[in-house]
Amino acid sequence: MKRRPVKTLIREAIALLGAILAAAAPFAAAHPISMSTATVNVRETEVLVELRIMAEDLVLQYKLKPDAEPRYTPADLNRTAHAHQDFLLRHFTVRNAQGEALAGTVLRMDTEQVAQGALLTELMARNVVYLMRYPVGAPPPFLTFTQNLGGAKAGAPSVMDLLVLQKGVWLDTPFQVLAGQPHTVRLTWGAGPIEPPKNWRELKARREEEFRQRLGITSYAGIYSYLYLTAHEVRHEILVPALTFEHWVPLTRRHPDFLDVDEQQAARARIEAYFRDRHPATLDGLTVKATLARVDFFGLDINDFATQAPPRRVGMHQARLGIILSYPATQAPRNVEVRWDAFHKHVAFLRSTVYVYDQPPREHFFIEDKPVFQWTAPVGTRPPPPPRPVLHQLDVRQPAPRDAALIFTALHRNLYRAFDQRGDRDIYDALAASVDGPLLRQLYLQFQRSLLMEEQGGAVSRVQSVRIQEGAARATRAGAGFEYPCRWRVTGTVEHWGHIHTRENEYEGTFTLAPTPGGWRVTDYELTGQKRVGFQTGLRAPPP
Repeated sequence: MKRRPVKTLIREAIALLGAILAAAAPFAAAHPISMSTATVNVRETEVLVELRIMAEDLVLQYKLKPDAEPRYTPADLNRTAHAHQDFLLRHFTVRNAQGEALAGTVLRMDTEQVAQGALLTELMARNVVYLMRYPVGAPPPFLTFTQNLGGAKAGAPSVMDLLVLQKGVWLDTPFQVLAGQPHTVRLTWGAGPIEPPKNWRELKARREEEFRQRLGITSYAGIYSYLYLTAHEVRHEILVPALTFEHWVPLTRRHPDFLDVDEQQAARARIEAYFRDRHPATLDGLTVKATLARVDFFGLDINDFATQAPPRRVGMHQARLGIILSYPATQAPRNVEVRWDAFHKHVAFLRSTVYVYDQPPREHFFIEDKPVFQWTAPVGTRPPPPPRPVLHQLDVRQPAPRDAALIFTALHRNLYRAFDQRGDRDIYDALAASVDGPLLRQLYLQFQRSLLMEEQGGAVSRVQSVRIQEGAARATRAGAGFEYPCRWRVTGTVEHWGHIHTRENEYEGTFTLAPTPGGWRVTDYELTGQKRVGFQTGLRAPPP
């Protein structure tokens, strides 16, 4: 099939966008200072922008006066249309993946619709069209667009309808960009030509695949909220664009477009104070203030959420704050209330995904009239208690190989399940049932270190399985007890931002076990090797 020229595709896209806007026009009781449309075509080495500006923008921006008819003269409209080029280059911005503004130029301008002037009643129907070019050194993975076409002193917000194409193919339906609110698009560059979806099924499949690839975080401008109810804590995690966050807490910085690492660190105390004072929770009738467990400054790359990105300078128009608020519980709560009280014009409501223990997620909407989430445990249900250590009182100094394997397997399982307990004291008590006293602290620190998931900021993973790959008992020189050299694998998970990070590590070591008055204990341990077997990130639920 013969491919149509890119110019033809762009004209068709503009026609489609015009039809959409025309259909919406009857519903607009009033319009903002600036209503514009931008059609963007992204190529490997350049970004072309066709910007359609209403004649009304020129009249309002430059305070033009009509004649007696009343008509705005061709000379005034033509003069201000040319002067408006510099204004557009300053107030319409294209940024690369690093947050740097691209330098643009106006290639040409079409003033045909105002060449004869315009009546007062025609100002919204007549446009000046500008074609602008922004060179890029390589195919861009991300582009971020911002506009403030009402001007710095606009009395009402401007609105732009943005349609983005990649090499002449639509990426998505038009998006409405408000003044000062960035809109980011992700671009994928491959060897073959980009083709639009053939039907709605293919479009749906593409969007579901994108949902999985982007870990459910599909909007760069949206706010995401996740509530986790566990036996140890209630946790509220919020992802919010940096510019939106500044409506709550201004982020002090040296450069208006960037936030450096030291400035991110300095902001932590103010962020914690804001949430601690305004967003308490109630657990079984006890008010608990929020503790800022973690705050990260994420960039555009979705991998930042899958693996802990190192601290780095971020662009304010693209960065997102990942905020984790923790409400610790002294026991598994049965009645929970969480308050959200951070509404403004860009956050009229907060859609939250709620995870109660291991149940399927559900939605909750915080709104200004109902800013509290409430949950009560169903009658008769309780979270499963941490497993009790298995004690072995086998009264033999040298057990048979089969019995030795059973003793070791049970004690080895106890070591990891001890970390299901609530706090250090409970973990110590659980370990003491399986570990001899002098070894207790050393083994506690070594096993806890092995459960830390550096990819998620050092969070302690939840052990899902412990599997002994191979091992066999052998006699000790002391005569009592036995040694057990073995190789085993541990799978652990950490859950954040609505998805699960799963890590599997393999270890090799030798355990020494001996009978004590309280039963069999681990009396010595030497780790001889460890390696990463696997790490993956997945969604807890399928795409909606």
